[in-house]
Amino acid sequence: LNSVFDRLENALKAVEAIEGIEFATSGKYGYVTSCPSNLGTGMRASVHVKVPNLTSDGTDTQAKAAAKPLGLSVRGTGGEHTPIGADGTIDLSPSNRLFITEAEIVTKLYNGVKLLLEKEAAAGGAAEPTPAEEAAPAEE
Repeated sequence: LNSVFDRLENALKAVEAIEGIEFATSGKYGYVTSCPSNLGTGMRASVHVKVPNLTSDGTDTQAKAAAKPLGLSVRGTGGEHTPIGADGTIDLSPSNRLFITEAEIVTKLYNGVKLLLEKEAAAGGAAEPTPAEEAAPAEE
């Protein structure tokens, strides 16, 4: 997650350095975006994680129940309102993005993935699975 975040930060610095490009920002609220839920950082970080034990019924119901207390949202692999992967892959991201920093988002995602994978292992009685793909920020 850290290396992906570093790449994102470097790309943003390069874009912000282009003459004539300015972003709406507030000293109090951060970046002003078109979606109020992203006010502040404008960032939604997510990872695709295989959780076949929590999705064995073909739905994301158990995965959502496990993720919600961790402060995480479960989406389909194509984003909001899309189905989970046939192999049990879900898109996982922090639920709250309003008035928190990028570092808080990445930390919440890292800690949440770790705890969710523990719940996945407990649901199947097997060794902990690994993330399906490299953690990468997803566009909203």
